[in-house]
Amino acid sequence: MKERDGYVVVEAAVLLPLASILILLLIYLCSYLYQGCFMVQTAYRAAFRGSRYAEYGAEFVEKQLDNLLDEAVLSFGPEERTVDAGILSVKVTLEKETPFQNLPGNIPKLKASWKVHVRDPVAYIRGVRKLKEIRQSYE
Repeated sequence: MKERDGYVVVEAAVLLPLASILILLLIYLCSYLYQGCFMVQTAYRAAFRGSRYAEYGAEFVEKQLDNLLDEAVLSFGPEERTVDAGILSVKVTLEKETPFQNLPGNIPKLKASWKVHVRDPVAYIRGVRKLKEIRQSYE
């Protein structure tokens, strides 16, 4: 019985480092996925808010983008941003380098871009009501 007393120690010496490395890689991958989802959501929310208040221009969208990016829980570092606020649409583009780019292979930067058309909700609601009235007059 004494010949087999050390097999648990040998198995633990092999399996515990492998399990630790696997857990760290999963945490790293999850942070990468979180960054991608957060950037897409932030770009959309900033573009949508900018389209809602198009009269305030690109500075308003930049402020909204700063406020939204301050809410990040995890961050790989600063992002490159492009805001194009026009009369008809607002486009927000975010681009961020990741630590994965130092690894071998062709791993691209994280990119998120949204273009939202400017809408005037008051005019839209009035138009829908007018169309309903016209439809009801023909029924």
